Amino acid sequence: MDTSELEHAGAWRFDQLDGLPDDGRRYEVVDGLLVVSPAPTGWHQRVAGELLVQLARQCPPEWRVLHELGLQLGTDGRVPDVAVLTAATSLHTSFFTPDLFGLVVEVVSRSSRKTDRFAKPGEYAEAGIPLFWRVETDPQVVLVAYALQAGTYAEVAMLTDAGEVPTPWGRAHIDLGALHRS
Repeated sequence: MDTSELEHAGAWRFDQLDGLPDDGRRYEVVDGLLVVSPAPTGWHQRVAGELLVQLARQCPPEWRVLHELGLQLGTDGRVPDVAVLTAATSLHTSFFTPDLFGLVVEVVSRSSRKTDRFAKPGEYAEAGIPLFWRVETDPQVVLVAYALQAGTYAEVAMLTDAGEVPTPWGRAHIDLGALHRS
């Protein structure tokens, strides 16, 4: 990568990221600082992709299931692994405001453990996103579902195999065992 693209004076704003390269890395802005994460591993992509497919199959028309899109948090911004947005959302933009999100999903990787377990849930709760799922991938795949209650996330479900978890439209059946098949 040409590092001149990352030269910048002062604080970054999330809306300034449009000009950065589409190089597989994840670019986010936290407290005005540019955070660059490596491209996710194949296993991370498999887990996120399987969740996206399972959610999309059960998603009613008033919602959309998408992946790796910009969530604007004031002048900062994050990029959730999977998200459910209202279907009224125009997809002709790079950044989406929190009021459009019904659910965000983070798949925890070795390089993102602290961020996915602590920082992002706090930021998503502060933004008022009703549902958050954290998916642990090591030593086994575990989905922990949270619902926003009194400004913070409370655990409402945990899956280690298959079961029902809350979604913006009610509940969805998620089969984590499908990750080990096919």
